[in-house]
Amino acid sequence: MVDWNKFNQELRNVIDTGKLIYGTNEIKKECLVGDPKLLILSSTIDNNTKEIFLHYAKLLNINAIEYPENSLELGSVCAKPFSISVVAVIDLGKSSIMDVINEKDTDTKENKKVIAKKAKKEEKKVQKETKKAKSEETKKVKATDDMKVEDKEVPITEDKFFKDIIKIKKNK
Repeated sequence: MVDWNKFNQELRNVIDTGKLIYGTNEIKKECLVGDPKLLILSSTIDNNTKEIFLHYAKLLNINAIEYPENSLELGSVCAKPFSISVVAVIDLGKSSIMDVINEKDTDTKENKKVIAKKAKKEEKKVQKETKKAKSEETKKVKATDDMKVEDKEVPITEDKFFKDIIKIKKNK
């Protein structure tokens, strides 16, 4: 999992010290002629275009990263006042962006928070299911108790209503 804060910092470092190409047509040409080091695709890129660039990345044996934000945010990170759907890194400069991409550190604070949130959601879900199961079980027990009460035979002599009827009949 990529630490996107570090990634953004290193991308800014590439912009300052390296070389980038913006735009789908220019990057297609670069993929056919040159050798980009990295492709960065925004989350709002067209699926057909995305597939083309992923295919180029596979053929050229280079990394293709899907940036989690939309093209306007990618443009903002690249210090451009317009949206950017694809960025090709030609020269890394003094950046260590490839280290950030290849880093497998899952113990960052953000990742721990995400994992904790998922665990809490899962725990709440389990508690909800347990409560539901208990309430259904309680309903079943209550229904069987009601049936047991109905099944019990009450002697006529102990029933107040019937006692009154018997008294009335005796008085006549």
